[in-house]
Amino acid sequence: MDEQEARLILQSSRPGEEDRADPQIAEAFAATEQNPELARWLAEEQAFDRALAAHLAAIPAPFGLRTRLLAQAAPPRPSRWSRWILSLAGAAALLFLLVQVADFWRNAAPASAALPSFASEMVSFVKLDPPLELMSGDLGTIKGWIAKQESPTPQVPPQMAALPPVGCRVLSFREHDVTLICFQRDGKRLAHLFVVDRAALPSVKPGAPPTFNQTGDWATASWAEKDRVYMIAVQGDQATVQGFLPSA
Repeated sequence: MDEQEARLILQSSRPGEEDRADPQIAEAFAATEQNPELARWLAEEQAFDRALAAHLAAIPAPFGLRTRLLAQAAPPRPSRWSRWILSLAGAAALLFLLVQVADFWRNAAPASAALPSFASEMVSFVKLDPPLELMSGDLGTIKGWIAKQESPTPQVPPQMAALPPVGCRVLSFREHDVTLICFQRDGKRLAHLFVVDRAALPSVKPGAPPTFNQTGDWATASWAEKDRVYMIAVQGDQATVQGFLPSA
């Protein structure tokens, strides 16, 4: 292995000892013990990476960034060579994402504040046209697709079930799957129904009255039924969203 090949491999390796189990990466690290110039280059490269990570960690991420990034991410296709190519082509972008995700979990709100965080994060996703994984005008087809994903299947409130469905997708909140179904309200506006396991939002108790929240021109209503938490999000005020609740 020559010096140029060793540098290429070392640039693609991750911090820690995990990658050193790979024979080629282990060989590249071994080369630094025989080549002082290569060892000096690696030390400078690692110092730069640490400084960049510290700087990026100080930059606040836009709220809801994690939800939108995970929603738009392609399914992973693990490969040693693809991992190296990705690392070389987008190391800075990948580092930024990892820092922001770690920062998100480090500063996660306690359970008592989880519902406002959930509402704000989900609204931040649907404020823009949400990319849906299934486009369908048939609610039965949508529920069938959700069941195949093993995501929470909602009992759609009658007032929402009367609207034409548009499609659905699966999101994530604190490592729990969140089902999203979108319905056509009027014109170009949509009504959004979310459902997640109550383990993600333990402060929401079945039988309690709905909790309303206003985020700009978006209103949400959240409530629990058995082991599920539901949330409806629409553009409008409390009266608007209240018209879609099961008891309305």
